[in-house]
Amino acid sequence: MSNNQFSSSRYEKRDKKRKTNIVLNTLIGIVLVLIFVIGSQLILGANQSEKTAKYNEQPDIKLASEEDQTEDSMETEVEETETEETEGTEKDQEDTEQESQQQAGTDENMTDSFEQATITEGDPGSGIAETIENQAWEPVGTSQSEPHTANYTKGSQDWNEMTKALSYATGIPESDMIIWFLGNNGGPNDAAGTISPKDQSAKYKVYLTWVEGKGWKPTKIEKLN
Repeated sequence: MSNNQFSSSRYEKRDKKRKTNIVLNTLIGIVLVLIFVIGSQLILGANQSEKTAKYNEQPDIKLASEEDQTEDSMETEVEETETEETEGTEKDQEDTEQESQQQAGTDENMTDSFEQATITEGDPGSGIAETIENQAWEPVGTSQSEPHTANYTKGSQDWNEMTKALSYATGIPESDMIIWFLGNNGGPNDAAGTISPKDQSAKYKVYLTWVEGKGWKPTKIEKLN
């Protein structure tokens, strides 16, 4: 074999090997690109699936939250209603207790007022059940100066002091008193008032006289039929 033939054979082998390498490298590159593309799609698809799953779960969570809020709201309304009913019942009980205490206080005051009194039965047909007089009664005091002129106008200083004397004599609190009449009793220093407690369980005519510098003093009570 000549030198030219030997060189040509070697060149052909190298060229064939080079072409083979190019083909293999090309195939490897294609495979790598395919692997990258497929892998990317798989990863993106998994992420999208996860996002979709989370998105689909959100309405359920929101719905559950709304249901909880509705239940809490209903429970709050029930609690508020029960509280209002309880407060209303307690207020009614307190009002009843206050009325009972007030009535008991009125009865006790009237008992104390009449404890040292002289009580005389009235004549039949006179309209007077009892006449009550008490030597222990004192003037109720006054802020008015002398000379005094009686003023029977409602709300005047005299009216307020006479009302105080009516309460003092009968034991009926001013807040529980009905004044049917309050006026002059025939003299410049004499007055009379017809009163009853608000439940109108009794009716009294109270006679008053003015004590100079000391105010109105009860002198006699008539318990009316």
